[in-house]
Amino acid sequence: MKKTLLLIVALLTLSITADAKWWIFGKSNAEIGLKYLQVNKIAADETGPKIKVFREMLAADGLIRINGRGSTGRNAVGSVRISLDDKATWSDVKFSENGTFEYAFKPEPGKTYIMLVEITDTAGKTNKVDETRKEIALSDENIQAKVRETLDAMFDAYNTESLEKFMVRVGDNFAGDKAILERAVKRDFDALGNISLRYTINNVSAGAQGRVFVSVTYNRMVFVNKTGASSTDTGSTEFVFDSKEGALSLFSMKQPLMFGLSDAENVATGTVIGGGETALVLDDSGDIGGALATRSYNSADAHFGYNFETQQFEDCDGTAANCTGQVFFMPGVPYIGVDDNPETTARIGELPGRSASSATLADIEAAATLQQVFGAFAGKTFGIKYGADRYALEITSLSGSGTYSITVRTKAF
Repeated sequence: MKKTLLLIVALLTLSITADAKWWIFGKSNAEIGLKYLQVNKIAADETGPKIKVFREMLAADGLIRINGRGSTGRNAVGSVRISLDDKATWSDVKFSENGTFEYAFKPEPGKTYIMLVEITDTAGKTNKVDETRKEIALSDENIQAKVRETLDAMFDAYNTESLEKFMVRVGDNFAGDKAILERAVKRDFDALGNISLRYTINNVSAGAQGRVFVSVTYNRMVFVNKTGASSTDTGSTEFVFDSKEGALSLFSMKQPLMFGLSDAENVATGTVIGGGETALVLDDSGDIGGALATRSYNSADAHFGYNFETQQFEDCDGTAANCTGQVFFMPGVPYIGVDDNPETTARIGELPGRSASSATLADIEAAATLQQVFGAFAGKTFGIKYGADRYALEITSLSGSGTYSITVRTKAF
């Protein structure tokens, strides 16, 4: 009996060595599925069973791109396949270690593609493939001009703080409640000034019930009335519009929100995958969180500090010891440091290759170990720990000798 068992083990070992198939590495009862699925940057889970892709919105190569991320619980993704003809044929898709994948194809005019996505984990278990079924069709309809006209009107009304003109573009069946959005936008106008929003359309698709799905890349700058500081961010987000009688009206928005920042929880219907490092949100006090603040300062002294709480530079009265902010500068050295008060246990460290927008809390925890750093040049970013608070500070410009001019971007965590 022992010889038989040994022979079976030996044969199994030989088969593994000779042909190491991915499905032999264990079994799992974890649910297999998709964390997200996008067709030309539009979330496929909201469009309904049919997606209309507009030819004018395709890239120069004329391809439709499908990207997503598999979810496999404890196991890793073992394979990804896509069918465009209702399972008649399948194409293997390359994927990364975290399960993300992308597949592109060139659509033919007048043809409808029945897409299904199959995710298999390293135990051989697959997702519920039929739940991923989508009908994709190419349309020659010109939609971009209509979308741009609507977005231009909304962005212009918001930038100029015209509540009435903004709300005209919002549908009566707005998913987040139209009255809540109106109150939130009004609070935005009360808290913010000099609003500047710009956008570029990434893609437009149409789905069920005549709805139009729009993906945009944006950049934004606002001034917070409470502090006088400017905040900036950039990223991508999504809108959904109802289309009736040739006109578009806003149905829903995702985070990062462009409008209604003061009540994001009740205004947004979800979050865009990879939308941005942070999403600007107005708190109840009228201050902004998750934001980048940009501040500039001119100093005739060789010592000055920066206070993260007030987002202001401060004169140090001739010596670094007199600085009251969390960090202080000696640009002639060049040098940046934090105070040595044992109650704050302040620490600082450089974050190579990072900006204030890309810095993470983990970066700061790992790097902020010193009390002073030499080499405070333009283009460098530093992580600061100050008691329980954490900050990223990027020196975007620093010039002068004797009289100094500095601009920094900061982010609080």
